[in-house]
Amino acid sequence: MSKVKKGVVAAVAAAGLVSASAAPALAATGRLVLKDDSGRQVVINNPQASCTRVGTGFTRVANDTDAPITVYDGMWCDGWPSLVVPPGTEMFVGARHSFSAPW
Repeated sequence: MSKVKKGVVAAVAAAGLVSASAAPALAATGRLVLKDDSGRQVVINNPQASCTRVGTGFTRVANDTDAPITVYDGMWCDGWPSLVVPPGTEMFVGARHSFSAPW
């Protein structure tokens, strides 16, 4: 194998090791507070980039993260209409059962 080919193979192998060992990034940094009408709260620190189900449901969102959070009436981040709660905002969102942070 030529020196050039060996160098390319080594560079590709090194790049694979770096990307494979990199930790997944957080979708949002901060605290998300989901509240229901009875006053019960669910607090999620640093929400991940995925759909999160909230079995008890919620009607208010306090988004103290650095990213917009989308809330859904369906259990699997589905249903209509979805709403976006901007960072630094608390708002009434109606009956909701799941949320997602940006991917």
